[in-house]
Parts: sequence; C-alpha cells; structure tokens
Amino acid sequence: MIVSGQGRRSLENCQVAPSKNEIVLDPNLNASEVEICRRGTSTPSQTASPAPQPSGLKRATQWSEEVEECYRFQTAGYRDVTEYCHVQGVSDSEVRRWPHNGYIKVLMSRNGGFIYFDKARECQDKDLNKCKMFNYNTENQ
Repeated sequence: MIVSGQGRRSLENCQVAPSKNEIVLDPNLNASEVEICRRGTSTPSQTASPAPQPSGLKRATQWSEEVEECYRFQTAGYRDVTEYCHVQGVSDSEVRRWPHNGYIKVLMSRNGGFIYFDKARECQDKDLNKCKMFNYNTENQ
C-alpha cells in the first residue's frame, strides 16, 4: 500500500510492487496523472538489459519450419523467439507448442491479448515475402 504525501503529486505516487511486478498507483490520482506514472515508472522487466539487436535479415523465399516459427512470432508483433523471450521474461522452453510437431501453439501479443495458432501450417506461400528472418552476430553475446 502506498501512502502519498499531501500537496505533492508526482512520480512519488507511483511505485512498483516487488512481489507482483506491477505498478501500484495512489487511488487519489486523476487519469492524466495515472498515465504519467505508467509512462514514467519502469517495471523490473523493463530495466533489464536491452534485447539483443539483429545484425542482418533476409526474407523467406520458401517455406520451412524456421520460417513458420518466425511468421508466428511476427504475427504476434515480435521479431523472433529472442525478442519474445526477452520482452515476456520467459525462456524458449516455456513457449507453449503443439506436442506432435513443435509448432507454436499460443503467444502473448504485443497488444496484451493471446494469439492461438493451429496445428497445421499458417504461413501461406503468398505470405512468404512478408516473413523476415533475422540473423544475430554471436561474437558480441
């Protein structure tokens, strides 16, 4: 619980709850002050090291399981599994997959909702050129 000082209305009225990893706001704040707190307060996952940046990319020209995985991550708003795991704070083994083929089953989208994928191929031939395959320079990591 946060006790706010009287007369001062600033980011001091916003805190990150350590046990829940969420922002706790003073109930006396108005809507614009709440928005300022949300923009100005960072949660522990946001203060971690930045996501690794790709060193290059190429477009898919034919379908493969790697292309299918990238397509599913990009449908959810992420570059690839590396960025998804960094943003969501999960490991690659925690991404839910279909047991019989290993395709991604469920992803948390950038919008905050969930995206559910079929067991079968979702990246059609007409969408291949939209799928980006990112390369990472392993020397810097």
